[in-house]
This record gives sequence, C-alpha cells and structure tokens, in this order.
Amino acid sequence: MHEAQAIIERVRRVSPTLQRLDVAVDRRQAEIAPGQLLLARTTDSYDPYLRIPWVPVAREQGTVVIERPAYQSYTPGQIVSLLGPVGKAIPLPETIRALLLIAYQAAPTALLMLANAALARGGGVALALIGSAAYYPVETLPTEIEVIRAHDDLEWAERDRMLGWAEQVVAVAPAGFDLPAYTRLMDHIQRLRVEPADGYAYGLFHPPMPCGVGACQACLIHLRGGHEAAACTDGPAFDLKGVRLDGA
Repeated sequence: MHEAQAIIERVRRVSPTLQRLDVAVDRRQAEIAPGQLLLARTTDSYDPYLRIPWVPVAREQGTVVIERPAYQSYTPGQIVSLLGPVGKAIPLPETIRALLLIAYQAAPTALLMLANAALARGGGVALALIGSAAYYPVETLPTEIEVIRAHDDLEWAERDRMLGWAEQVVAVAPAGFDLPAYTRLMDHIQRLRVEPADGYAYGLFHPPMPCGVGACQACLIHLRGGHEAAACTDGPAFDLKGVRLDGA
C-alpha cells in the first residue's frame, strides 16, 4: 500500500450537482486502473477518522480526475494525502466488444474509467441508470455511451435485450443496496442464459475501508464455499457467480 501527498490543480463544476478535481499524483498512483480507488484524507487531523474513497473517472500524464459532489469545498493548490491504489482492476478481456454497465441507486462514477477503456478499443458501451442513479447528469458522459434510465430495475424495458447483447456486465450499488441489487441481476441473467460464463457479471462492493490493506477485516465479502475476501485487496469487483448473494 502506497501513501503520498497529492495536489489539487484544478476544480471544475461540470453540472449543478457535480464537480471534478484534477489532482496531480505520484507515478505509482497515476497508474491506477479502472475499478481501483484512492483513500483520501483532506485535513491534517484524524477527524474524520475514516478516509474518503476517491474514485477516478479519468487519468492522464500524472493527473487523475476525481468526481465529487458540488456542495463539497476544494481549492486549487490544496494538498491531500492519498492511500492507494486500493483494490484490483476490473477484468476487461481484449475480446470484449459489448459492455453493459449498471448503476443501482448510485452515481456511475466507479464505472466511467472502464467505459472509457472499452470505448478506446472500439467497443460498444451501454449504461443503465436505475433508481436515484437516473438523475445523474448524463451531459458529463461521452456521447458514444448509450444511456438507459429507469426508476426501478423491474421497469427497465430494455433489460433483457441489453443482457442478451452484452458480452460482459459490470454493476455498482452502494453498501446496503448491493446484495439485493446483484441478486436480482443474477436472477435475470440466469433466466436468460441458464448458467452464465465465469467473468460475465461483476458487482462492485464499496463497504467502509478503514485500513485499505485487509488487516481490519471490516470490508469482508462472503464468497461461495465458505470463503471470504477483503474488498480493499481482492475487490472491489467480484465475479457474481462466486459471491454468496444470500448475504449469509
């Protein structure tokens, strides 16, 4: 695990509800991959005790772009402490050309680097915004992404078509919503595909991560076969075929 100081170089308001920070980071953190995150401390004190998860939406030449709510205050020149990269990259095989991303009750921020990676290799990307995610300002997204909005996943008219089209599915939901949302997703997938292939459907898990190195075991995810894995070291993306979706 790598800790380093970073500098906020620019603050941009990209919508009434969102801002993006251009943050200069060191070489190791500039190599962050889709799915990984940084744990930020923006003050010199330990109040708040927990670091804030910062998920990059883009990176370029020593800079990462972080998306934050517009009501939070940041200033150019501000120095922050960053721990990371935390976790493993979301697997995206070279053969994947049709990627379906789903945000349940959460901003799709954690999916955007993956979307850009798929677009850069010429793939097609669809993004389903479900529940409160439907209010995400889509004007901030690349125009190549097909966006579907629905207030409930049961009302998502394009669901079966998109699940049949996709060669890989990656979903994100906040803690507390994740297991129910991913259970419904796998029910839909298994109804259409009977037994999906390994690596077809991933879910992102973002529980609190006090240490970021798996030592505190606060972010354990229950897997099939009685196993457990720390989201901060083995995730946050897990193949949903291997996750105990009953929550036990």
